[in-house]
Amino acid sequence: MTIDDHDRPSSLYARRGATSLWRIVVEAIRKDITGGTYKPGERLPTETELAVKFGVHRNTVRRAFAVLKERDYVRIEQGRGTFVKERIVRHRLGLKTRLTTSLRDMDRLGERRFVRSARVRVDKDLARDLRLPQGQFARRVDTLSVIDNVAALVASSYFPLPRFEGIEALIEQTGSFTESWKQFGVLDYCRLETRISAGSLSQADSLLLALPRRQPVILVININVDGEGVPIVVTRSRLAPQHMELLIRFSQ
Repeated sequence: MTIDDHDRPSSLYARRGATSLWRIVVEAIRKDITGGTYKPGERLPTETELAVKFGVHRNTVRRAFAVLKERDYVRIEQGRGTFVKERIVRHRLGLKTRLTTSLRDMDRLGERRFVRSARVRVDKDLARDLRLPQGQFARRVDTLSVIDNVAALVASSYFPLPRFEGIEALIEQTGSFTESWKQFGVLDYCRLETRISAGSLSQADSLLLALPRRQPVILVININVDGEGVPIVVTRSRLAPQHMELLIRFSQ
């Protein structure tokens, strides 16, 4: 919101009537957020900057921020500032549920972007999850999931070799694991196991997600298997809780 000649600081006091100044500031910032002036995840101007803009005391802006936080428009991070709150994606975990399905159900836009690929030797944990001898090779594919133009999730997926030799080129071309697997004769698959824990970001991940390294993240390890129950991928995802929540629903 830009203050014109009618909205100069002095006129805010003159025209407020019975409306508290903090309510005027709340409504102005809310309109800027819903109108797209401030994007999800963007840091708002400081209390001092907004106090000057609206011609009010810093305490008035502070109260406005508190109200906007209560109404779920912003999040306040100690020492960093006030940010427009992201629209959280609720992703249901299931045997065949995919993130693309969750996004479609919520009318959200998402895409998987290819980042890099490498041929790596599997460590003890990967060997166990992929049911491979330790030291055998797998194809690592790193991807970035972007939701509504916001980087939300970084994933490293490990495909057993030599079975899926060349799959990285297909993923880079299609952006889809499902379509890529079809080229190797895998027409159906399901989730065998999901493990969830907490962790921190590497320097590379923090750059991709545009988050500080001290930002806590949710670590999710998924193991998918083909129709014969043979592992076809182990994916290790790092996601920020302000972007996504995981839903586990138990059938009765």
